[in-house]
Amino acid sequence: MNKKLLYLGVDIGGAHIKIVGLDQSKNICLVKYRKCYLWRDPKKLKQEITFINSLSNNKDVFCGITMTAELCDIFPDRLTGARIILKECKKIKFKTFLYCNSEKIFNKFHSINLTKFISMNWHSIGRYLENFVNNAIVIDFGSTTTDFICIKNGEIMNKAFNDFTRLLNGEILYTGLIRTPIFAIKKNIKYKSKKFTIIPEYFSNTSDVYRINKKIKKEFDIDDETDFSDKNVIGSYKRIARSFGMDYQSNDKLFIKKLSEDIMDEQLKMIHKNTKKVMNKFKMKKDTLIILSGIGQEVLKELFKNKKIKLLEDFFKSKNFLNKKLATYHAPAACIAGLLAEIIE
Repeated sequence: MNKKLLYLGVDIGGAHIKIVGLDQSKNICLVKYRKCYLWRDPKKLKQEITFINSLSNNKDVFCGITMTAELCDIFPDRLTGARIILKECKKIKFKTFLYCNSEKIFNKFHSINLTKFISMNWHSIGRYLENFVNNAIVIDFGSTTTDFICIKNGEIMNKAFNDFTRLLNGEILYTGLIRTPIFAIKKNIKYKSKKFTIIPEYFSNTSDVYRINKKIKKEFDIDDETDFSDKNVIGSYKRIARSFGMDYQSNDKLFIKKLSEDIMDEQLKMIHKNTKKVMNKFKMKKDTLIILSGIGQEVLKELFKNKKIKLLEDFFKSKNFLNKKLATYHAPAACIAGLLAEIIE
């Protein structure tokens, strides 16, 4: 129970629920990251709503919701998925609003235009940062996707508002720190003049790659592994070996480490290349500020070390530094809470 909580941002994804809370002084006072595989069973959301309701006894808490979970293939289509999820969200006991890509930032359930609501979590990041920067490229490197948001002259420039058109426009890449199958990054790897093929089967994913390379934090390493075994480095070596048709042996360790480094480098090159593409498309200057967020922000910080960069945490405040850092791993939820605090004072 959090007695200080006043503004609550909730981002409902197909695999995770992200929750960030602010107090009356707009300090981050609560951060929760919870595994919730709605793509397996939408009924799992019921227990998450119960959890959200347990966060405070104060029914005057303002709660903002955004989502991407309607994309789950367990639903016949996105609008049906959104309606099913929102039906459960109506049970939230707080003063609850839905984030929309519209002039009116937050709408009530009965007045919602679903096309302006679904898959708009990325937009909330740009909407929040418009209040702080005139020109920037925001890169949110998450568990499943990487979002690119352009702010120019204090306004969001992105014109694509669903995943189909965003993919066409290079404003989203379906590549993430945790849940991306490694065969989605590269078909084969050349090492010591030999080409090694990655089997296009779901044997391993990017969490294995980043775990081996010590670039994944335990607090957001919460997903099931492809083989449902333990999350440890040896397990990651075994899964990556399987992706190359091998049985792991300890004397293969260096070889598999080199393969994992190549996969990681390829994914980061993809993100770097797409950043240039977005900057060119919106005619941004080469020295434009890059703002980093998401659970992969530290990895990107290293990637863009020669650029002018800031982390999303620089635009929030908290009495607890760890809370501030953790909140910006879950940027849409943090920005939803921040927007509520700006609008409802």
